[in-house]
Amino acid sequence: MKRVILLFVSLVVMAFQLLFAQSFTVKGKVIAEEGNEPLIGVAIMQEGTNNGVITDIDGNYSIEIKGVAQATLVYSYIGMQQQQHVVTPQTHKLDITLKSDAQLVDEVVVVAYGVRKKGTVTGSVSTVKSEKIESVPTAGFDQALQGQTPGLMVMSNSGEPSKAATFQLRGTNSINSGTSPLFILDGVPISSNDFNTISPSDIESISVLKDASSTSIYGARAANGVVVITTKRGRAMDKAHVTLRTQWGISQLAKGEWNLMNTAERIQFEKEVGLDSGQDYDLLSKTDVNWRDMVFNDNAMLQNYDLSISRATEKLNYFVSGSFYDQDGIAQGSIFSRYSIRANAEVKASNWLKVGTNSMVAYEEVEQADAGSYSLSSPISACRFMLPYWNPYNSDGSLATNANGGWTGTTVNPIEWMDNNPVTNKKYKVLSVLFAEVTPIENLTYRIQFGADFTHSTGFMQSFPSYQLNNGLGAAGRQSNDILNLTITNTLNYKFDINCDHHFNVMLGQEGIDYRAEGFTLTTRNQNNDYLTNISSGTRASSWQDSSSAYSYVSVFGRAEYNYADRYYADLSLRADASSRFGKDHRWGQFWSVGLMWNAKKELFLKDVKWLHNAQVSFSTGTSGNSEIPNFDHLALVSGGRTYMDTAGIAPQQKGNEKLSWETTWTTNLGFHLGFFDRVNVDLELYHKRTSDILMEVPQSYSEGNNGYRWDNIGVMTNQGVELSVNADVLRLRDFVWNVNANVSYNKNEIKELYNGVQEYELPNTSTKWVVGHPYGEFFINRYVGVNPANGDPLWYDKDGNITTEFRESDKVMVGKNYLAPWQGGFGSTLTWKGISVNAQFSWVADRWMFNNDRFFEESNGLYTGYNQSKRLLYDRWKKPGDVTDIPRWGVTPQMDSRFLEDASFLRLKNLMISYTFPQSWMKKTNFFTNARIYAQGQNLLTFTKFSGLDPEAFTNMYQAQYPMSRQYSFGLELSF
Repeated sequence: MKRVILLFVSLVVMAFQLLFAQSFTVKGKVIAEEGNEPLIGVAIMQEGTNNGVITDIDGNYSIEIKGVAQATLVYSYIGMQQQQHVVTPQTHKLDITLKSDAQLVDEVVVVAYGVRKKGTVTGSVSTVKSEKIESVPTAGFDQALQGQTPGLMVMSNSGEPSKAATFQLRGTNSINSGTSPLFILDGVPISSNDFNTISPSDIESISVLKDASSTSIYGARAANGVVVITTKRGRAMDKAHVTLRTQWGISQLAKGEWNLMNTAERIQFEKEVGLDSGQDYDLLSKTDVNWRDMVFNDNAMLQNYDLSISRATEKLNYFVSGSFYDQDGIAQGSIFSRYSIRANAEVKASNWLKVGTNSMVAYEEVEQADAGSYSLSSPISACRFMLPYWNPYNSDGSLATNANGGWTGTTVNPIEWMDNNPVTNKKYKVLSVLFAEVTPIENLTYRIQFGADFTHSTGFMQSFPSYQLNNGLGAAGRQSNDILNLTITNTLNYKFDINCDHHFNVMLGQEGIDYRAEGFTLTTRNQNNDYLTNISSGTRASSWQDSSSAYSYVSVFGRAEYNYADRYYADLSLRADASSRFGKDHRWGQFWSVGLMWNAKKELFLKDVKWLHNAQVSFSTGTSGNSEIPNFDHLALVSGGRTYMDTAGIAPQQKGNEKLSWETTWTTNLGFHLGFFDRVNVDLELYHKRTSDILMEVPQSYSEGNNGYRWDNIGVMTNQGVELSVNADVLRLRDFVWNVNANVSYNKNEIKELYNGVQEYELPNTSTKWVVGHPYGEFFINRYVGVNPANGDPLWYDKDGNITTEFRESDKVMVGKNYLAPWQGGFGSTLTWKGISVNAQFSWVADRWMFNNDRFFEESNGLYTGYNQSKRLLYDRWKKPGDVTDIPRWGVTPQMDSRFLEDASFLRLKNLMISYTFPQSWMKKTNFFTNARIYAQGQNLLTFTKFSGLDPEAFTNMYQAQYPMSRQYSFGLELSF
């Protein structure tokens, strides 16, 4: 009987447990990770059923689970990443934090012809996201990349607003051929000249592909690396997302070192050296002009407006934007304005077809100041020559001219010259990509993409007749250039798995590029009316020229990727390219790569090591090519434009070289990627690059044609180096995050072989020399010792290191100093507390040298007495026995020696931004705005350098009359609704 009662009680208890298990309630609250604000209307569904609820105004929910002892709840919200959680009767309460789907962008990396999940790429790829780019107060995105990516050197030859920076990735690979990376915008190659046509706020990410595994599939054009630019798409939302960005600011000289004499110093100097004959110093002393302030503007205005609309649904994804950017340059006669429109759209026409476009239209107006060469009329150059008692303006503020008697200088007033010789450039840009993706069966995708890149640019030059130097006869010139670049790409991609652990991804592709350009220039003279200074009002044509050019590529390529259980990864790439720049027998080039990666963290022996959240080792090796030479130099050509007794004729232009072929770079890369404590990430990469069959302009007799050189495949060059980057969240609290980042790169370049067994080749007028066993860009120059304290004579070292008083060309030596910096990097820090964010980013280069040619004129010591000179000639030149200085006695003119070779290394505070994002609770009360942010920032705020010129940032061996970089202060507002 007891057994029966016990069995009955057990059955009753089990029945009650089953009853309760079949019905239980889970409650909780859903908030957004960004701002910790409650989310209204989040859908919570019981997986596999129609049972579901949504959160209330405070983000709270309560859902009843019936009929099961365990269930999976799915949390979904537009614009957020979906989450799934298993619940049981013991769960009771479950609070959820949803992440924005914008963070999904951080989980993928853009690579060649596709995207990959972060951490699954065998190659070397660095990515810069939109938040580092979209608010930078510059016309192009290029300046935002300086110091951000290890191995990528970004330097500006000019601070002129429309000029693009120069890019160099992991050193110089070639001697005369192109050294810039290949730039890809939404799958279409573009030129760096087009950077300023792209609104930085339209960019989603920039990926820098550095090793063979990531670049060789681009084959012919990838020897110098690849920069892939991806523009924005719409994101999943319940309604359209509208964003307005505005920015206002001013620009001024970033460094502005000025060491020229003022009037009092100039008068004293003239008296000391005997230049005071006939001078009325009582009159001259009343005028004291700082010509730097006359030419460079400390309040050059900047304004930028961007408006974008975007949305993504199951069937449609679109991003549409329009922008206006306007910036006055800091130098006289320098202005840049841009209007641009972008439309990116994808339509899912059916389950097997998707079509779309990425299109942009831009219009620019540009006025550029003359820079980079010496002239007494162009302001940037002339400001260094003008004497401080020459005033460019009359007392009433009008321009001082020879005509009104206000100009007292012995040369022209350079500001008047600019006003009377304006040059205006216009550019019209259309770039459109159309694509279609067909998925006939699961995991098989065929994509066809067509890109059209059209540029129409014009220039208009005037020299007004009323300008006194023109003697009543003016001039006008026009130029027009059209460029059309067509690209078609076909890819077939198939993904499949075997036994769950073996994952394959195979792609085959074909690509064709057709580039055509044509243009003309025409100048006429003898116009006699300022209002009719145009081409047609001239009486004779003084110069005319037209040109046309073209090239094409045809390519086939393939890539196979494999990974086993997300632990072992391998990929193989093959590509064959044919270029019209080479002869028919040497037109094709073949390139390949192999990449391997071991995700050690997935191994059982590391899986439970909590402090190590990432451990990967990658290796790649392979080849890529370079064909950046003139389009027709392989051909034997004649040219026109020659005359004989007023009869048009032709003459031999070049012999050509049908054996010309590809320059090839073989790159090997070893990478280590480590993550600690889920907050510190360290990337270390070592590489070796060997470039062979270098495309070089080989010297030849001028009687052979082609201006004394011919293109040939000669020589070998190597680059090897190391890159280290660290990113860490030093503090990560509920409302406070402190992040730091740093990267450093070192590259060693060496010329291994030159042409025809030659061991060295000096480049005229550059103070550099190519020598086997030395790096490209090393200076070859006489070594300056200083001044003999006894008599003020200059001293030099001869080639054997002995001190001499004679300056001889034969005493030049390689000095071990280079204008290409082997060291470079950047570091920064971001502090975030609630809605407040402070970000600082520095960039630096080290062991970089430049010849300061400006000093040759400023310290001429009697060579250019009619122009202003450096204060050092007054205070530091040798004057009496016993003086220790580096400036000889008066009358001993300078030589092109190492005295003017300066350390141009620098550390620059590239950007400092303080921003505040308003709380979401405030936004909800408006029932209109979804986000609001204000910020203030400074660009190029501080510069630390030993270089004595106006600015150390110039990608050149010789600094002369450069347009310096600007410092910018700006304020911005960003609204979303």
